[in-house]
Parts: sequence; structure tokens; C-alpha cells
Amino acid sequence: MKTPKSHIQNNLSNETLSTVSHIPFDKKTRWAFRKVDATLLLIIFLSNVLNSMDRANLGLSKVAGLEKDTGMKGSDFNIVVSMMYPTYLLFMLPSNIALRKFGARIWLSLITVAWGMVNMCMAFAKNRTDFIICRLFLGAAESGATPGALMLITLWYPRRMVTSRISLFYSAIAAGAIIGGPIASGIGKIDNPRFKNWEWIFFIEGLTTTGFGLLMFLVLSDYPGKSRLFTKDEKTLLQNCMNNDQADGGHRPINMRKLIIHARDPLMYAQALILFCANFGVNTILTFSAIIVNQMGYSPSASQAMQAAPGICGFIGLLTSRYYPKWFGSHYFSTIFCSSWLLVASVLLLVTTNNGARIFALCILSFGSFGNIAMGPGWVMSNVGGPTRSAYGGAINVILGGLGALCTSFIYRNKDQPKYIFGHGMNLLAALLSMVTATVAFVIIRHRNKLKEQFPIDISKMAENEIIDLENEHPKFKYVL
Repeated sequence: MKTPKSHIQNNLSNETLSTVSHIPFDKKTRWAFRKVDATLLLIIFLSNVLNSMDRANLGLSKVAGLEKDTGMKGSDFNIVVSMMYPTYLLFMLPSNIALRKFGARIWLSLITVAWGMVNMCMAFAKNRTDFIICRLFLGAAESGATPGALMLITLWYPRRMVTSRISLFYSAIAAGAIIGGPIASGIGKIDNPRFKNWEWIFFIEGLTTTGFGLLMFLVLSDYPGKSRLFTKDEKTLLQNCMNNDQADGGHRPINMRKLIIHARDPLMYAQALILFCANFGVNTILTFSAIIVNQMGYSPSASQAMQAAPGICGFIGLLTSRYYPKWFGSHYFSTIFCSSWLLVASVLLLVTTNNGARIFALCILSFGSFGNIAMGPGWVMSNVGGPTRSAYGGAINVILGGLGALCTSFIYRNKDQPKYIFGHGMNLLAALLSMVTATVAFVIIRHRNKLKEQFPIDISKMAENEIIDLENEHPKFKYVL
């Protein structure tokens, strides 16, 4: 039965479309979303923890002797680190579109199993070429994980809840940094002649990820209406929230015409560049912090374990970042706040040679950069008015984030040790760039919201499908600052 046009217009005119609504949920609705947190959000959080550990294990393995055992010299290690990003970027958008086609339950589970198996294969790599091949496959497998999770969040949560859930999701990266170092240090103590210490790191962590991917298939659901973990009433409550907020809820297909329009939107790129800049600091922590500490004179085991310190600071930064838009009044000022920490940390790393001060600087670098990896995607995904912008927004966020990680692969070079002036200087430039791009996004949003108020589109004579396809162009949709 066709939904009356007037009902569609009322839904789209709802206050939740125009801003991030603060109308309180009733007790049953709150309980339903707590169940979403305890199932969907927990699963993708744990998946991201494993993703973080699987990315960090290369730097931790270098400290354990990987570079020497495989005959790598000069910039070979940096090349190996970077090799996952060409395929990671190439398959990003196709993977997100495939998720819409096949569903999160199948697609996210499949790629999780795939990247776990690739990590297990890295335990048997003998030289640079073997690692390059494995890293290329790893990039292809991991490409859809984060953008798929971001899009899944927008299909389960109304806009008022998106940024806080994205912050929690991204805090998993810091959680992986907290536990990854000590776990690698513990694995390194395994005494078995069949595997070297660094080989055990890849094999055990890869096996864990593969098993978790199978668990994801049993628990995940594409959107509320398909879940087996919720009652009929809970599904109805969740679906009504999504219908009122986005007029989507995961049912509508991607509009290819709108996809082209969104691909030309400068606002999306200005916001997504925040993640590009943040990933300089994040990947410094994940891939190079143990190496930087090791060059201060600490033992390999201690360097691995000490990665937990900046990881804890990053975790705190991410957990508190979910409140920044409320505390500072906008995503813009929240981004400036996080970027300021990254700026101070980079300056401190450049000017001091004291080990304690440099480790402290790594901690505040982590606090600021991890906070911003929630701000950038949270800002973008809070400003999606339909499935098409959601799919493209999730992908472009992680594409630019991947480019940031790719750049970071080459900024901490063996020839710059132990001070790594070039690497720390690039983090300083990234902090400044994030402030500039956030300011550009702020100006664009202010301008667009003003135009919407002055020249609203007349939808009174539009057909039902035309109104739905307006997405962000709907006169009642207001961009979130």
C-alpha cells in the first residue's frame, strides 16, 4: 500500500531532519537502542579493535626483528607499510556499494575472515616481496570494514546519536593500540623453534580475527527489520526513529545520479580532510610509536609494552570526543580543540630530546589525533540525508583517511632516526591543515543553511519519490555545524 504523500512530507518535515534532534526518547525506545549498542555496536567495535591490532603488528614486529630476519634495508620497511593502501583505496567505494547489495551480515563477515587469513599468511613471509604481496591483499580485504561500519551506524541510529556512536566505534583503534603492544610483547616470549617471535604475532592475531569474522556472521544484521535479536515491538520503534529522522532505515537503494552530485560536493571533502590529517597522528602511534621509543634506547620488549601509554591517551581522547560537540557547541570548535593537542605535541617532539618529555608528547599526540578521527567522520555522517550520501560519505572519509595513513608510511624513515625531525614536522603540518579545512567546512555550512532559509525549495507539487530523492536538498534539512 502506497504511503500518502502528505505523510511523507510530514516525516521529512520533522524537526529531526532539520537538526540533530534533542527530543527525549521514551523508556522503551531507550532500551531498544541500548540493545543496539550491546549487539551491533559491540560487534563492530571488537572488529575494529582487531583491525587496529592487525595494522599495528607490522611496526611491533619490526621491533622484534622482522626487518633484520627478512633482509630489509633502507626504506624497504616503509615501502612494505605503504603497500596495503593502493588496494585499500582502490576497493573502498566498490566495497561499500557491495555492502549495500549483499548486506552487512555477509559482506563484513566475509572481509573480516579474509584479512585475518592474510595476516596468518604474513607469518610465513620470508622477504620484502612476500610482504608486499600480503599487504596488497590485506588492503583489499580491509577496504570495506570501516566505511561499511560507518554506513551501518547511519542505518541503525538517528542523526542525534551518530557522532557519539562513531566516537565509540573509533575508540576501538585506540583500544587496539593499548592491548596490541603488551600482547605482542607477551607473544614474543613464546619459545618455539618453528616460529620466530614476530611470526607468532602475525599468526596468532590473524587466527583470532578469522574466528571473530565467523562470529560476526551469526550476530550482525543489515538493519533493524532484519534482526533476529530484537522483538517485533523493538524493531518497530527503531524503524520509526529512522523513518522520522532519515526517511530511509536501510531500505532504499543508492541513487546513482545523487552519487555523482555528492562526489562533486566540496563540503564533504573539507570535512573528510579532517580524518586525513588525524591519521598522520593515529598511524604514528599504531605503526611507529614502538619504533620511536625503541630508538630512545629502550629494549624491544619494553618498547612494545610502552605503546599502551599513548594508546590509553588516545582511548580517553576518543571517549571524551563524543561529548565535544555538546561541550563546545559544534563539530567545528571540537575539531579545533583536538587539532591544538596535535599541534602542541608535534612542537614538543621537535624541540625536546628528553625521553620522558617525548613519551609524554606521544601521549598528547595520541589524545588529539584520536579525538579527531571521530570528529571528521562524525561531522560528515551527521550531515547525510539519505543512503546515497551515507554510502559515499562513509567511503570518502576512509579513502582520505587511508591517504593520510599512506603518507605517514614514509615520514618516519630509518635515515632520520633517532630524532625523526621530518616525521614530527609532517604531523605539525597535518595539525595546521585540519584547522584550515575545518574552517572551510564551517563557512560552507553557514552559507548553505542561510540559503535554505532564504530560498527554500517548494515541495508542494512534487511527487512522493521526488521528495524522498531530495535528501540533503530538502528545505527542512539543516546541516549540522
